[in-house]
Formats: sequence, structure tokens, C-alpha cells
Amino acid sequence: MISESVSRRRVLLAVAAAPLAVACTTEPPAPPPPDPLSALAAQARTDAALARTLTTVPAASEIAKARETHAALLQAEVDRERPPLSSTAPPVPTTPPTPPDPVAALRTALDGAVREASAAVASLPSHRAGLVGSVAAGCASLREVLA
Repeated sequence: MISESVSRRRVLLAVAAAPLAVACTTEPPAPPPPDPLSALAAQARTDAALARTLTTVPAASEIAKARETHAALLQAEVDRERPPLSSTAPPVPTTPPTPPDPVAALRTALDGAVREASAAVASLPSHRAGLVGSVAAGCASLREVLA
């Protein structure tokens, strides 16, 4: 009779400990892939920094403001979707070295921003696609200002 109750206890202990053993040996889930809007926000910050260096181009300050706004809106969506672990803001890009033809470099950057944002739209949920599509259209408009 005693061996029977010990046997039951051992069985119950083994059954109770099995999930714990499995939980201790499983791999943690892989981190999610980077948010595609993070790269778009970083590019917008870089474009804004480049536009600020163009002091001789009248529209440059407006382009810088627009790209700063794009960066802030994109970063807000990234933070909404995946709240940051710390309260630190994304790093502000350092002033890029001035290219030989900064206006052409800004045109190229805006063209790239249009392409990247347009390519991302198809794979995004509708509420994010609307934001990214607006950024792409804004960049296309800014590009025309420089033409």
C-alpha cells in the first residue's frame, strides 16, 4: 500500500515537472525582423541633414523641414508598432560630408526615397501603406522642386 502511494507521488511529480523541463530547454523566440519603416525614417533624417547643408538653394530649408516631418511621422509609427525598450530617441545623423554636387546628391537621395517607399507600400498593412505612400508622394514633389 505504501509503495503504491509513493508511486503515485512520483508520477504526479514527474507530470508536474515535465512542462517546466520543456520550458527551461526551449530556445527563446527569434527577434522580429527590423521594421521596414525604420530604414525609411533613417533615410529621411539623412536627407534632411543633407538639405540643411544647401544654404544657397532657396527651397533647401523647406525640403529639410519636410524630410524631418517624414522622419518624425515614420518613427512615431515604428514606435507605435514596436514600443522602444528605452526612452532614448533615435540617433540624429551627423552632418554628412558635402558631396561634390550636393543638389544632385539630394535629387538622387529623394529619387531613392521614392523608390524605397513605393516598394515598401505593397507589403504593408493599409494603415501603414497610406503613410508610406504619402511620404513617397511628398518625396516626388520635393524632387520636382529641385528640378
